Amino acid sequence: MSENNKTDWSKLELGALWKRKSPTQTYLSGYIKVDEFGTQKEVKVVVFSNKNKKDNDKAPDFRVYLSEPKNGSNTTASSKNASVKNQVKAPQKKAVVTAVESEDEDIL
Repeated sequence: MSENNKTDWSKLELGALWKRKSPTQTYLSGYIKVDEFGTQKEVKVVVFSNKNKKDNDKAPDFRVYLSEPKNGSNTTASSKNASVKNQVKAPQKKAVVTAVESEDEDIL
């Protein structure tokens, strides 16, 4: 890959996600960069597969949520032993996330 091509891709990057496992499911955790009044800010998110999708092709495959800190700082978050789902609060801002197909399609 040429240096110019790497630079072009870095300009298009919106964030990064890592695969995580809880006792009940596999999910993605990471951040998305958003522009807020000319300042770039990283917003922490978690992504869960849509278990209610069933046979509806119009339903999303994944849902993206804002993530609360695990230690509860700056929030009234639940205890450290709470499930991953309990550590997610309802979204206050909508963020657009684009999915890129990869060789690892069976992430979740």
